[in-house]
Amino acid sequence: MRRRRTIWSRLLRSIRCSPGRVGHVWVVVGTTCWRAVVRRLRPAPTVIVDVRRRQARRLRREVARAARTYARALGAELPTRLLVVVQRVVYEGRQINALLQAFDAPDGNRRYVLHLALSINGRPVSEDELLAALRHQLARVLEDAVGKPALSVPLDLEVPRVRASAPIVKLRPDAEEREDGHAQTGGRLPERSAMPFQRVQDDQAS
Repeated sequence: MRRRRTIWSRLLRSIRCSPGRVGHVWVVVGTTCWRAVVRRLRPAPTVIVDVRRRQARRLRREVARAARTYARALGAELPTRLLVVVQRVVYEGRQINALLQAFDAPDGNRRYVLHLALSINGRPVSEDELLAALRHQLARVLEDAVGKPALSVPLDLEVPRVRASAPIVKLRPDAEEREDGHAQTGGRLPERSAMPFQRVQDDQAS
């Protein structure tokens, strides 16, 4: 309703300002209405998002747009019975990014339900990661229309992390000294200290 009021308000404002622009205004209105009709007739998934209203509206629009763009790029159409649920956690034995379920109806039609996770083990999932999981699962949904991939070549560009150096551990802890200057051995014989390296060299030179 708000959008319709905005269009009509622009139309009336243009008519009052300059009657010569009436034709241009009607072209703009007709184009807007045509785009709205085409958008509604174009198959789009039903998207449910479990977040706040403003964020849910934007996320629903992004998910539906990404799904339509991906299907159109593959030369296929989305199934009419596709439900995408964006929720906080997706659990299937463990927390995962996405879960695709297919249900065969008695009339022979198949309904797909795609669950997308907003967080994994307490880590929030970015919007790019969410859309990547969506496209990955849509490839399985569109297999009936485009066929299975004849070639799949994975590529991993993740740089391995540098192995952290081992912490330095003292091989022989320093003996605690008493007030009289002698080492405290706790009843055991004092261990013979290592000979200094400089003294070994002097002995070899002599």
